[in-house]
Amino acid sequence: MRLAAAALLLALAAPHPDPAEPPVAARAYVLVEGRTGQVLAERNAHLAWPPASTTKILTALLVAESLPLDRVVVTSGRAAAQREGASVGLRPGERRRVRDLFYAMLLTSANDAALALAEAAAGSVEAFVARMNQRARELGARNSHFTNPHGLYHPQHRSTAYDLALLARAALANPQVAQAVASRAYDYPTEAGVRRLVNRNRLLATYPGADGVKTGWLAESGPCLVASARRGARTLIAVVLDSTRVFDDAAALLDFGFEAYELRVLARPQNPVAEVRLSGGVRLRATVRQELALSVPRGARVALQPRWEQNLKPPVAAGQPVGWLEVLVGGRLHTREVLVASHPVDREPPAPWVPRWLWERVGGR
Repeated sequence: MRLAAAALLLALAAPHPDPAEPPVAARAYVLVEGRTGQVLAERNAHLAWPPASTTKILTALLVAESLPLDRVVVTSGRAAAQREGASVGLRPGERRRVRDLFYAMLLTSANDAALALAEAAAGSVEAFVARMNQRARELGARNSHFTNPHGLYHPQHRSTAYDLALLARAALANPQVAQAVASRAYDYPTEAGVRRLVNRNRLLATYPGADGVKTGWLAESGPCLVASARRGARTLIAVVLDSTRVFDDAAALLDFGFEAYELRVLARPQNPVAEVRLSGGVRLRATVRQELALSVPRGARVALQPRWEQNLKPPVAAGQPVGWLEVLVGGRLHTREVLVASHPVDREPPAPWVPRWLWERVGGR
């Protein structure tokens, strides 16, 4: 058995070092490629920090997964009593559509709306918080712990820049959340008429392609922001924690990601990416289990190098691991992906007198 031919070159430009990250004032930050979750820039990305109202990203995701936006909920006394921080002034027994509370929570960070939604979605705030922590673990946000659905300070209420990026990726994949966080304003009905709620995320009005996600501020956390922007087929997510220039920092990170990196799709499951001949001349083609996309510095040279398992021979089932694919960026190993057989090879090698072309035509491939 031998390796396939030389690595497939996907770009011809000369390699160069990774781009220098922009100056950012934040205590912690991370920039993530939305499609893949790849980290493009970070500082203290796993530092535990009070997430403030960026907590409401997870709250919104769970509400969207649990409640129709047109359902009417009745405000409890507990929700109506929540006046600390931002609120829309809910009253006990007030009937509200989930949609109104949802937009009030995400655009103006209404804490009473967050409590009312949590109770409607799970029966109690405590049950909802338990679901928050479970969902966070499912999404890989393992350094987070939530004690409430709104983000008001509690010493055990913590997250990280990286975890918030994970939660934002999941939330943006939900159409209801994505539409709400991209909205610059919402007409909130009241008995006195319509109240115009304006999104506190200033990037929606100032940054090209901005489409989310959530602001946050506490005395204990400092200004925080989870920002997202879309240009073409790319979405970037920037999380900035504890910055005196939170919007400028987020914009600088987004600019850096769009200008210094490009997203390339390197392999898809339906397309073989490597080939090897096994003993007896049997041809095996291999592919990846899922789409392989990677953000690389603009103009970087990328190569795919297959490596095969030792003593690989028929029979081989479709989807069976047969080796791995090394991804080299600028001549340096970036990652490895499992290679699987793209088709079954279930025949014994032909006898010496059988022409190879005939063997392959009748099923030896």
